Amino acid sequence: MPRKKSVEPAHSFGHRLAAMRQTAGLSQRQLAKQTGISQRMIAYYEGRAALPPGHVLTVLAEALGTSVDQLAGTKPLRPVAEGRSHPRLWQRFRQIEKLPMRERKELFSVIDAYLERHRLAQMAKAS
Repeated sequence: MPRKKSVEPAHSFGHRLAAMRQTAGLSQRQLAKQTGISQRMIAYYEGRAALPPGHVLTVLAEALGTSVDQLAGTKPLRPVAEGRSHPRLWQRFRQIEKLPMRERKELFSVIDAYLERHRLAQMAKAS
């Protein structure tokens, strides 16, 4: 017989963790890889109301770009900061930062070319 999932209130730790992970544009697997915590444990914590051990809270908060207080629910969540409205874009920037300098320069030259093309198209439209 399948186990029933416990339904936690919307303000539970698990709900906050899942919401923050999704806001950051991360899957459970991606968060697991980023933190070194298994995907199975991420899913487990998302299904619980109770807080995980302190060292786990610290790692999760750092990976999600928040404070332990906000993740634990002792302080209200900050509104999404400007520039963080597209979490997948910021996730890609973090990945780009890990590339070797030569590859980053090549990638930036391609991005710059697209931005310049867009700028010129906007100028032509305005004239």
